Parts: sequence; structure tokens; C-alpha cells
Amino acid sequence: MQAARRAAVGAAAGAIRAGHARYTTGAPTRAGKAEARSARRTAKGETKARRQSGLAPSGHPTPKAAPAAIRQKALRRSALRHAARMTGSALLAAGAGVVSGVWNWKKPGVATRHMRAVWRRLAGRARQVRAARDAAINGTSTDGGKPEVAVPATQVNNPNRPKDPVLAPVQKSVKSRPVVLAGADPSGGTVSESGTAFTRLSDAAEVMLQAASTFDPEYMAEFQDLIDDLPEALSTVQETLRVLAELSQEKLPVDPLVVEEIGEGYRAMSRVVSALDEVGTVYRRVHADDIERIENPRNGIDGERRWNV
Repeated sequence: MQAARRAAVGAAAGAIRAGHARYTTGAPTRAGKAEARSARRTAKGETKARRQSGLAPSGHPTPKAAPAAIRQKALRRSALRHAARMTGSALLAAGAGVVSGVWNWKKPGVATRHMRAVWRRLAGRARQVRAARDAAINGTSTDGGKPEVAVPATQVNNPNRPKDPVLAPVQKSVKSRPVVLAGADPSGGTVSESGTAFTRLSDAAEVMLQAASTFDPEYMAEFQDLIDDLPEALSTVQETLRVLAELSQEKLPVDPLVVEEIGEGYRAMSRVVSALDEVGTVYRRVHADDIERIENPRNGIDGERRWNV
């Protein structure tokens, strides 16, 4: 028994001595690997620091990429983002069409109209965002004119910069006449000119108000057609605000604050149009029984009329 123990202890001691010998023999190799690893990390850090500072390994500035190449790369990324957003818009429009088709399964045309409206709105926003992004990349405005970005030097707090001249205060003027767009005759008639002749916008609004005041439908289907047309009518009014804002910004000597206020009205009209989109849905939901009688009369229209009060 003691001999076996001594043999086991001797074997363990021999294994320890052999392992220590291998460790001692491999120490220079491990040290060399550690030094090489440290050198690689140091070189990698120096290369990264030079790249971030714009210096080549020789210490000279690295040649910059051509502005045209950078712009083309940014435009390609913008096109990819636009394609992704348009794809998402198509999916959302299709989903809206499916939901509307389920809700209005008896009227397939309603689902198609809702789907097209959602697509027009989302796609229009996507195109506007891409146009603004591409204009920023190209350094131009959305109409291809001069850059809209302010010159950085104008934002620097330079005490030696001459102050803006103080303008004389504007005297209070008398109330001006209503503004008449180009092509309108102050006497009431229109001037014959090339292009579209416009009258005052309030005159067009008066026509809409008179039509609404005298509206007396014989059948409720006419009223249904009217409320279905409300979003499109108010969208036309909203588009009028957009055209006036662009006209004021690009061609008229109007202060930017005025253009911004017109833009606020345009954005407010977006909420109005969105609210009017729900009128038709609510109408069909609360008058589902009445619409069912009109669309599917029992034993014909003459038979259904016997239920009328």
C-alpha cells in the first residue's frame, strides 16, 4: 500500500516538473506573440487616429474624395430610402383598402377610393421628403434655385460686424382694398389675358356657400354623394393655400413670416381633411339599415315604400 502511494506521489511530481519545464520552455514564444499582438493593436490605433485626423501614414493630409462622388453616394442612399418609404406606403395603402373592403363589402368602389386616397397622401409626403433631402444634398432649393441654407458666417458673433441699419418706422396706412389675383378686373369683369383668369377667392367661397344653402336633396343618396365629395373639395382649398404660399415665396416680395402663416393654415387644413374623411364612414355606420333599404329593397322599391311613414 505504501509503495503504491509513493509511486502515485512520484508520478504527480514528475507531471508537475514536466509541465513546469514546458511552461518555461514556451515562455519566449508567448512573449513574442504578446509583443506582436501589442504591436498590431498599436498600429491599428495609429491608423485609425490618422484616418480620423485626415493624415496619411507619411504624415501628409490624405486626398479628399471628389465632392461629386460624395454627392452621388448621398443621392443613391436617398433614392434607396425613398424606395423603402414608397414600399411602406404601398403596403399601408393596401392594408387600408383591405380594411375598407371588409367594412364596405357591399361597395367595392368605396374601398378602392379609400386605398387611392391613402396612397396619394403617403406617396405625396414621401416625394416631398425626398425632394427636400435631395435639394439639401445638392445645395439648392426644391425648385433648383440658390441654396436656402444660411451662410455660416452670418451666425458668428463678430463684435466688429456692422449693425443692420435701422429702418424708419412705417406710418399707419388706410385700410387697403381686397387683394385681387392677376387677371381680375376691379370693376367686376375679367381681363382677357393668356393663362387662367382668377377672381377673388372669396367669390369662389360664396359660390360654395350658396350651393350648400340651397341644397335640398330629393333622395338621401344625393346627400351621401355630397359628403363623399367633402374631403376632395377641402383638399382643393388646401392645395390653393399651398400654391399661394409657393407664389408668395418665389415670385412676390413677401416677408417670410407671411409665408409661414399661410403654411400654418395649410397644415391646419390637413387636419380638417382628415376629419372629413371620417364623415362618410360614420354616415354609413349609423345609417346602415337605411342604406340597406335603398340598395336592397324588399320586393322592389314599390314594396319597400309600404314601410315609409
